[in-house]
Amino acid sequence: RTMPTGIKLGPAFDRDEIPEEFEAQWISVDGSTVELVLWSGPLARDGVGRAALVVRGDSAHEITAPHDAVDEPVRALGRYLYEPEGAVIRARLIGEVARALQAGPMSDGIAYLTGDEDRTSPFAARFRVRETFPADPKTLAREMHARGIGTLEIKKRGVDIDPAEFRKKLKLRGSGSATLFITRSGDKRVAVLADRE
Repeated sequence: RTMPTGIKLGPAFDRDEIPEEFEAQWISVDGSTVELVLWSGPLARDGVGRAALVVRGDSAHEITAPHDAVDEPVRALGRYLYEPEGAVIRARLIGEVARALQAGPMSDGIAYLTGDEDRTSPFAARFRVRETFPADPKTLAREMHARGIGTLEIKKRGVDIDPAEFRKKLKLRGSGSATLFITRSGDKRVAVLADRE
């Protein structure tokens, strides 16, 4: 508080311990959230309380706001599903990214966004939705087999599963590939089959 300071911390640092007058900048590099930096005094930028810096390869993009962003309303699953970068989630700037994408969360408290507009963002990975299924291993095993999917990236939020164990239950075979999101939509568990774009 008395000296201009930059403090490097782990990204999971307790947000309640961040002094209100500091700038908090979370950083993601190539898909991994790697650190939180607190800036004080003249090192803190005017009007910036929260920032998410996303670095991929040689490019870097940053989103900033005075404070945590207000979330968009929950909406039904659309043509696209977006997975915000970890830095955006930690900085609680998901609402800013959602508005730029004309999207909203699939469920309260779940950091997956959905929308129908053909938009991209450096702050979120985009997936084109194919189909939805009940999040039941037997049903999913049958449906993945019918589609010839042998390589399946499994992502989950808001459900208590181990993706590696869940994958074993599906007994995948075939030459196709896709991404499967297992999450909540409202009060129901749902599996969303999608393609990374």
